[in-house]
Amino acid sequence: MNKYLFYRITSKSNDKPRLDGFSKMDCLDNLLDYFPDYRMICVADNCDDLIYEILEKKNFYKLVRTSLGNCGSFKYLLNNELPSLADDDLIYFVEDDYLHRAGSAQALEEGLKHFNYVTLYDHPDKYGINSPNTNPLVSKGPLSEVTQIFRGASTIWRTTNSTTMTFGVHARTMRMDSWIWKLVNTGFNTPRDFHAWIYLTGPKEFSLRTAKTIFAAQLLSRMHALLSPRRTLGVPLNSFSAHLQKDTLPENFYSDFMR
Repeated sequence: MNKYLFYRITSKSNDKPRLDGFSKMDCLDNLLDYFPDYRMICVADNCDDLIYEILEKKNFYKLVRTSLGNCGSFKYLLNNELPSLADDDLIYFVEDDYLHRAGSAQALEEGLKHFNYVTLYDHPDKYGINSPNTNPLVSKGPLSEVTQIFRGASTIWRTTNSTTMTFGVHARTMRMDSWIWKLVNTGFNTPRDFHAWIYLTGPKEFSLRTAKTIFAAQLLSRMHALLSPRRTLGVPLNSFSAHLQKDTLPENFYSDFMR
């Protein structure tokens, strides 16, 4: 089994409220430090010459320069890098604005022994009142989403209904599910990750607060479950990574990540 980082970086920015001192290069160096045994395939999408020159000096397994946009660069990996991998190869899809802490690689590999997909980021939108961006399938209040707990060898895990576009998976599973990822991300600039996850994990909860397209994904997931089992998505209860956006930081971010 080989282990890969499918990493995407861009020079373009968005209007998300970032942490002071946020740096994509710091996130990249942090990722390389904590995943030393992984082969990194870096897609530099819409990167300016300055960023690309920095990337050329890194010891990547492969560096590819594209101008495809967010959805396009993700589908590039599915179409051009995924097909050559062995079924049991491990892939960690990573965006350019995540920070990881020590033990992240080991946690990812542990989680994929028990779940189809793994996220290292315990998103606060799964805890009602703890985030202004509450997940539409999570009841408002102090309790989490409906979940199942699993005690792993080194950490406690639970199931979750969705995450971002940063996640781990085996090549076999991603090949089987790639049509879903391509379908929901066709014709859009920003990935519709929530739609994909709701289809794959098929949470039992429904909400009148969801958009019609998400509601449709929930209904379709019920039909799909008649032919194929739902996918499981696991997350460690102590988050091993953080999306560096001020309003979606995991609990105890500073104490766990900045020490």
